[in-house]
Amino acid sequence: MNVVLLSMQIQHISLLLNIPLLLIGFFLLNRGAGMLVDGASSIARRLHFPETMIGFTIVAFGTSLPKLFTVLLAAYNGYSDLVIGTIIGSCIFNLIGILSITGFFRPIRSNKYTASIGLLFLLAAIALFFLVANKQLMPLDAPAPTLLITRTEAIVLLSFFIIFMFYGYFNVQRHHKIWFDEITQTQELTYYAWWISLLLIVIGIVGLVAGGVLVVNNLIDISRKFDLSQRFLGQFVLSFGGSAVMLYWLMITHQNKSKFELSNLVGQNVLNIVGMLGVAACIQPIVYNPIFNLDIYILIAIVFIVSGLLWMGKKLTLNIWKCRLLFLLLLIYIAYLFMR
Repeated sequence: MNVVLLSMQIQHISLLLNIPLLLIGFFLLNRGAGMLVDGASSIARRLHFPETMIGFTIVAFGTSLPKLFTVLLAAYNGYSDLVIGTIIGSCIFNLIGILSITGFFRPIRSNKYTASIGLLFLLAAIALFFLVANKQLMPLDAPAPTLLITRTEAIVLLSFFIIFMFYGYFNVQRHHKIWFDEITQTQELTYYAWWISLLLIVIGIVGLVAGGVLVVNNLIDISRKFDLSQRFLGQFVLSFGGSAVMLYWLMITHQNKSKFELSNLVGQNVLNIVGMLGVAACIQPIVYNPIFNLDIYILIAIVFIVSGLLWMGKKLTLNIWKCRLLFLLLLIYIAYLFMR
């Protein structure tokens, strides 16, 4: 009895260490990404890159860097369930979490290209992910073979992502809009001295690496001590933490500048599914657990629901009642994660 009590006390003390280190890791990831984006954007402006290109590449990718570094570190260490769980969970949290919470404060508008072609690209990315992971169509009650996402299949995923990036860039050019254009329109453009820009990039990379190591190591430690699956930690903790960065960017925008919020999330999800997974599988082949098939089906259903809501009633707009429905789906999804 005393041994059991002592073990519980040690776990409790250890958790008091794990949680602060985890929070420090998330802070370093986010600050590192911010400093790297500031330094790279300043250099790009001094080289006279157009703001459209800077916004679509550096700023847009900057919001994904914390999650990307975490996924790559998890892949390098062989934590495949953490990788897949983070990728799928982030996509779901983006679509029903960020959209619903942002929609409580203002309507979310979309353009017809994002609501049609953009969502079709997202569905195609999910279908490609499913086929690459399973190698064939599998029913829910199928046996669980050992499935591997190889480096060759990673190249297929990355090729799809490159095609999507070309579409996104020309779509941006056509509409003369950039991701997060509210920042550049409401604030003066930032220029740093060359050495300061390079220093920001170096410090940012160090922060990303250090934060990623802290997050991954402490999550795995928590997983082992409290018998929590990597799948749950990836789908809930890492997904929620990563989506919070995107939520912050959207919440600081002005109400009349919110037209392209959905395109931001569609781009982020395609990056998660084929970009991050492709890079991760290039580092080390990813073992795929067929239990994630159910989560992929849930993700596909959510994409169809968001698409239907966009074209329902006031077209291409997610108003308050539609966002309440998405928030209800978010609560159901979180309950599903804990019950599973």
